[in-house]
Amino acid sequence: MRTQTAAFVRPGFVAFAFLANCLALAFGVALPLAAQTPALNDAFARMDKTAQQFKSVTADMKRDVHTAVINDDAMDMGTIKVKREKSHDTRMLIEFTGTDAKTVSVDGTSVSVYLPKSKLVQVYDVGAKRGLVDKFLLLGFGASSAEMKAEYEVTLIASEKIGSESTWHLQLIPKSPDVLHNLKKAELWLAETTGLPVQQRFVTSSTGDFTLVTYSNVRFNPPLSDGALKLNYPKEVKVEHPRL
Repeated sequence: MRTQTAAFVRPGFVAFAFLANCLALAFGVALPLAAQTPALNDAFARMDKTAQQFKSVTADMKRDVHTAVINDDAMDMGTIKVKREKSHDTRMLIEFTGTDAKTVSVDGTSVSVYLPKSKLVQVYDVGAKRGLVDKFLLLGFGASSAEMKAEYEVTLIASEKIGSESTWHLQLIPKSPDVLHNLKKAELWLAETTGLPVQQRFVTSSTGDFTLVTYSNVRFNPPLSDGALKLNYPKEVKVEHPRL
Protein backbone atom coordinates (compact mmCIF):
# COMPACT_ATOMS: atom_id res chain seq x y z
CA MET A 1 0.00 0.00 0.00
CA ARG A 2 1.42 3.39 -0.94
CA THR A 3 1.44 6.03 1.78
CA GLN A 4 -0.46 9.21 0.86
CA THR A 5 -0.39 12.66 2.44
CA ALA A 6 -3.41 14.29 3.98
CA ALA A 7 -4.43 15.81 0.69
CA PHE A 8 -4.42 12.42 -0.99
CA VAL A 9 -1.91 13.70 -3.52
CA ARG A 10 0.99 11.82 -5.14
CA PRO A 11 4.10 13.24 -7.22
CA GLY A 12 -2.39 13.26 -17.61
CA PHE A 13 -4.23 16.05 -18.19
CA VAL A 14 -5.30 16.09 -21.90
CA ALA A 15 -6.26 12.43 -22.09
CA PHE A 16 -8.03 12.54 -18.74
CA ALA A 17 -9.96 15.71 -19.62
CA PHE A 18 -11.17 14.02 -22.79
CA LEU A 19 -12.08 10.87 -20.85
CA ALA A 20 -13.91 12.86 -18.17
CA ASN A 21 -16.01 14.57 -20.82
CA CYS A 22 -16.83 11.23 -22.43
CA LEU A 23 -17.86 9.77 -19.07
CA ALA A 24 -20.02 12.78 -18.34
CA LEU A 25 -21.83 12.28 -21.61
CA ALA A 26 -22.25 8.57 -21.00
CA PHE A 27 -23.19 8.52 -17.32
CA GLY A 28 -24.18 12.01 -16.26
CA VAL A 29 -26.65 14.65 -17.31
CA ALA A 30 -24.29 16.41 -19.67
CA LEU A 31 -24.73 20.18 -19.76
CA PRO A 32 -24.45 22.20 -22.97
CA LEU A 33 -22.13 25.19 -22.79
CA ALA A 34 -25.05 27.62 -22.58
CA ALA A 35 -26.34 25.86 -19.47
CA GLN A 36 -23.02 25.74 -17.63
CA THR A 37 -22.97 29.30 -16.33
CA PRO A 38 -26.34 29.24 -14.47
CA ALA A 39 -25.72 25.73 -13.14
CA LEU A 40 -22.16 26.58 -12.10
CA ASN A 41 -23.43 29.70 -10.37
CA ASP A 42 -25.92 27.50 -8.48
CA ALA A 43 -23.02 25.30 -7.35
CA PHE A 44 -21.01 28.34 -6.24
CA ALA A 45 -24.00 29.75 -4.34
CA ARG A 46 -24.47 26.45 -2.48
CA MET A 47 -20.74 26.32 -1.69
CA ASP A 48 -20.85 29.85 -0.29
CA LYS A 49 -23.83 29.06 1.92
CA THR A 50 -22.00 26.02 3.30
CA ALA A 51 -18.76 28.00 3.75
CA GLN A 52 -20.56 30.61 5.85
CA GLN A 53 -21.90 27.91 8.17
CA PHE A 54 -18.92 25.54 8.10
CA LYS A 55 -17.24 24.68 11.39
CA SER A 56 -16.54 20.96 11.12
CA VAL A 57 -17.35 17.76 9.29
CA THR A 58 -16.84 14.05 9.87
CA ALA A 59 -17.32 11.21 7.38
CA ASP A 60 -16.43 7.67 6.45
CA MET A 61 -14.26 7.42 3.38
CA LYS A 62 -13.11 4.93 0.78
CA ARG A 63 -9.96 5.55 -1.25
CA ASP A 64 -8.71 4.08 -4.52
CA VAL A 65 -5.12 4.91 -5.47
CA HIS A 66 -4.71 4.04 -9.16
CA THR A 67 -1.31 3.57 -10.81
CA ALA A 68 -1.89 3.71 -14.54
CA VAL A 69 1.35 2.22 -15.86
CA ILE A 70 0.68 -1.13 -14.14
CA ASN A 71 -3.11 -0.72 -14.00
CA ASP A 72 -3.05 -1.25 -10.23
CA ASP A 73 -5.64 -0.09 -7.70
CA ALA A 74 -4.75 0.07 -4.00
CA MET A 75 -7.94 0.31 -1.92
CA ASP A 76 -8.38 1.36 1.67
CA MET A 77 -11.05 2.76 3.98
CA GLY A 78 -11.17 5.02 6.99
CA THR A 79 -12.62 8.15 8.54
CA ILE A 80 -11.98 11.86 8.21
CA LYS A 81 -12.48 14.74 10.65
CA VAL A 82 -12.11 18.36 9.55
CA LYS A 83 -12.33 21.55 11.59
CA ARG A 84 -12.09 25.03 10.10
CA GLU A 85 -12.42 27.94 12.50
CA LYS A 86 -11.33 30.60 10.02
CA SER A 87 -9.85 30.94 6.56
CA HIS A 88 -6.43 29.28 6.25
CA ASP A 89 -6.87 27.53 9.60
CA THR A 90 -8.04 24.05 8.63
CA ARG A 91 -7.13 21.06 10.77
CA MET A 92 -7.70 17.50 9.69
CA LEU A 93 -7.33 13.96 10.99
CA ILE A 94 -7.61 10.98 8.64
CA GLU A 95 -7.53 7.45 10.03
CA PHE A 96 -7.09 4.59 7.58
CA THR A 97 -7.99 1.12 8.85
CA GLY A 98 -7.07 -2.39 7.74
CA THR A 99 -3.79 -4.24 7.40
CA ASP A 100 -1.90 -1.09 6.40
CA ALA A 101 -3.49 1.21 8.96
CA LYS A 102 -2.13 4.74 9.28
CA THR A 103 -3.23 8.10 10.60
CA VAL A 104 -2.56 11.45 8.92
CA SER A 105 -2.80 14.74 10.81
CA VAL A 106 -2.73 18.26 9.36
CA ASP A 107 -2.27 20.87 12.09
CA GLY A 108 -0.76 24.32 11.76
CA THR A 109 2.56 24.07 9.95
CA SER A 110 2.99 20.30 10.22
CA VAL A 111 1.71 17.18 8.52
CA SER A 112 2.24 14.01 10.56
CA VAL A 113 1.86 10.40 9.46
CA TYR A 114 1.61 7.66 12.09
CA LEU A 115 2.44 4.14 10.88
CA PRO A 116 1.51 1.79 13.75
CA LYS A 117 2.84 -1.34 12.06
CA SER A 118 6.28 0.28 11.75
CA LYS A 119 5.98 2.00 15.16
CA LEU A 120 6.92 5.22 13.41
CA VAL A 121 5.66 8.80 13.20
CA GLN A 122 6.90 11.01 10.37
CA VAL A 123 6.47 14.73 11.03
CA TYR A 124 6.82 17.03 8.02
CA ASP A 125 7.37 20.74 8.57
CA VAL A 126 5.33 22.43 5.85
CA GLY A 127 5.73 25.96 7.20
CA ALA A 128 7.33 27.26 4.02
CA LYS A 129 4.85 25.30 1.92
CA ARG A 130 1.74 25.92 4.00
CA GLY A 131 0.27 27.94 1.14
CA LEU A 132 0.42 24.86 -1.09
CA VAL A 133 -1.22 22.74 1.61
CA ASP A 134 -3.99 25.32 1.94
CA LYS A 135 -4.64 25.13 -1.80
CA PHE A 136 -5.21 21.38 -1.53
CA LEU A 137 -7.43 21.86 1.52
CA LEU A 138 -9.67 24.18 -0.51
CA LEU A 139 -10.96 21.18 -2.44
CA GLY A 140 -14.38 20.82 -0.94
CA PHE A 141 -14.43 21.32 2.83
CA GLY A 142 -15.53 24.78 3.89
CA ALA A 143 -14.02 26.79 1.04
CA SER A 144 -15.96 29.61 -0.54
CA SER A 145 -16.35 29.93 -4.29
CA ALA A 146 -14.12 33.03 -4.24
CA GLU A 147 -11.32 31.10 -2.52
CA MET A 148 -11.66 28.23 -4.96
CA LYS A 149 -11.78 30.44 -8.07
CA ALA A 150 -8.72 32.34 -6.87
CA GLU A 151 -6.64 29.15 -7.00
CA TYR A 152 -8.32 27.02 -9.69
CA GLU A 153 -9.93 27.33 -13.10
CA VAL A 154 -13.34 25.82 -12.38
CA THR A 155 -15.71 24.34 -14.95
CA LEU A 156 -18.87 22.30 -14.62
CA ILE A 157 -18.75 18.91 -16.35
CA ALA A 158 -22.27 17.69 -15.60
CA SER A 159 -25.02 17.15 -13.08
CA GLU A 160 -24.69 13.55 -11.90
CA LYS A 161 -26.03 11.04 -9.43
CA ILE A 162 -23.54 9.47 -7.02
CA GLY A 163 -25.55 6.78 -5.30
CA SER A 164 -28.71 8.55 -4.19
CA GLU A 165 -27.07 12.00 -4.13
CA SER A 166 -27.65 14.61 -6.84
CA THR A 167 -24.30 16.32 -7.40
CA TRP A 168 -22.53 18.97 -9.41
CA HIS A 169 -19.46 17.44 -11.08
CA LEU A 170 -16.78 20.14 -11.17
CA GLN A 171 -13.35 20.13 -12.79
CA LEU A 172 -10.56 22.22 -11.25
CA ILE A 173 -7.24 23.07 -12.91
CA PRO A 174 -4.63 24.61 -10.56
CA LYS A 175 -3.45 28.11 -11.47
CA SER A 176 -0.23 27.76 -9.46
CA PRO A 177 2.64 26.07 -11.35
CA ASP A 178 3.85 24.59 -8.04
CA VAL A 179 0.49 22.92 -7.42
CA LEU A 180 0.14 21.89 -11.07
CA HIS A 181 3.45 20.05 -10.80
CA ASN A 182 1.86 17.52 -8.41
CA LEU A 183 -1.84 17.91 -9.18
CA LYS A 184 -2.72 17.96 -12.87
CA LYS A 185 -6.39 18.44 -12.14
CA ALA A 186 -9.03 17.68 -9.54
CA GLU A 187 -12.66 16.70 -9.89
CA LEU A 188 -15.28 17.32 -7.22
CA TRP A 189 -18.77 15.91 -6.97
CA LEU A 190 -20.56 18.35 -4.65
CA ALA A 191 -23.90 17.38 -3.12
CA GLU A 192 -26.64 19.76 -4.19
CA THR A 193 -28.26 19.46 -0.74
CA THR A 194 -25.18 20.24 1.36
CA GLY A 195 -22.47 21.75 -0.87
CA LEU A 196 -20.05 19.17 0.58
CA PRO A 197 -18.03 16.65 -1.45
CA VAL A 198 -19.54 13.24 -2.10
CA GLN A 199 -16.54 12.23 -4.18
CA GLN A 200 -13.15 13.67 -5.20
CA ARG A 201 -10.66 12.60 -7.84
CA PHE A 202 -7.09 13.89 -7.93
CA VAL A 203 -5.14 13.29 -11.16
CA THR A 204 -1.52 13.33 -10.09
CA SER A 205 0.57 12.53 -13.16
CA SER A 206 0.65 12.94 -16.91
CA THR A 207 0.45 9.14 -17.23
CA GLY A 208 -3.02 9.03 -15.64
CA ASP A 209 -2.35 8.15 -12.00
CA PHE A 210 -5.20 9.27 -9.79
CA THR A 211 -6.67 9.00 -6.31
CA LEU A 212 -10.45 8.63 -5.99
CA VAL A 213 -12.04 9.35 -2.61
CA THR A 214 -15.70 8.62 -1.88
CA TYR A 215 -17.45 9.84 1.28
CA SER A 216 -20.43 8.43 3.20
CA ASN A 217 -22.17 9.07 6.54
CA VAL A 218 -21.22 12.72 6.27
CA ARG A 219 -22.05 14.80 9.37
CA PHE A 220 -22.05 18.58 9.00
CA ASN A 221 -20.94 20.70 11.99
CA PRO A 222 -20.84 17.95 14.63
CA PRO A 223 -19.27 18.91 17.99
CA LEU A 224 -15.55 18.39 17.43
CA SER A 225 -13.03 19.26 20.13
CA ASP A 226 -9.37 20.05 19.47
CA GLY A 227 -8.52 16.77 21.18
CA ALA A 228 -10.56 14.85 18.62
CA LEU A 229 -8.11 15.99 15.94
CA LYS A 230 -4.98 15.24 17.95
CA LEU A 231 -2.62 12.57 16.65
CA ASN A 232 -2.27 10.01 19.45
CA TYR A 233 0.43 7.34 19.52
CA PRO A 234 2.34 5.29 22.13
CA LYS A 235 5.39 6.77 23.84
CA GLU A 236 7.70 4.08 22.50
CA VAL A 237 7.02 5.05 18.88
CA LYS A 238 9.99 6.49 16.97
CA VAL A 239 9.47 10.04 15.67
CA GLU A 240 11.27 11.19 12.53
CA HIS A 241 11.39 14.60 10.86
CA PRO A 242 12.04 13.99 7.14
CA ARG A 243 12.75 16.94 4.90
CA LEU A 244 10.32 17.72 2.12
